[in-house]
Amino acid sequence: MSNQKGPMMTVRLSAVVRTPDGRLLALGQGLPDNAPCHLLPGGVVDASTATCEDALRRILHEQFGIEVTIGPLIHIDRTGDHDEYVFVAHIADHDDSRRSRDWRFGIPAPNGCFWDGIELNPAAIHAANFMPRGIGVLFAGHLRHGQPPWILPDVRSRPQAKRRHHKTR
Repeated sequence: MSNQKGPMMTVRLSAVVRTPDGRLLALGQGLPDNAPCHLLPGGVVDASTATCEDALRRILHEQFGIEVTIGPLIHIDRTGDHDEYVFVAHIADHDDSRRSRDWRFGIPAPNGCFWDGIELNPAAIHAANFMPRGIGVLFAGHLRHGQPPWILPDVRSRPQAKRRHHKTR
């Protein structure tokens, strides 16, 4: 992310964080038609300022009051506006407030949102209406195969996709 030249590019960095009761930490907001909409905790940053991991760690500390260890990059959602880079984040062992904090009400949620802990099943993920939509599709698909989002592999470690050519007879 650092040392890029050219026009300024902004991206949204977000984190998959597990609540103490095993749910997915999310920021809920109501849409004008009263439909629920959820975001992962994070924020928009200038892509040339720091590494994604450092920027996300800073955002989660400054805006949400949690100390985290950043894990793998599990998803990149190309939205057209601000691409979203989704990382796994684990609450740091030295964050003593993590045990006593009520994730839904203990920290004021930013920008008129509210804290929500989403159950880890495909129906609850779909009902949460994640933005961007690719995040909900990713999580629900992996949950159907028994893989919660915080155990997904880093997308940077996956081999490049190769186009397969079939021989004609």
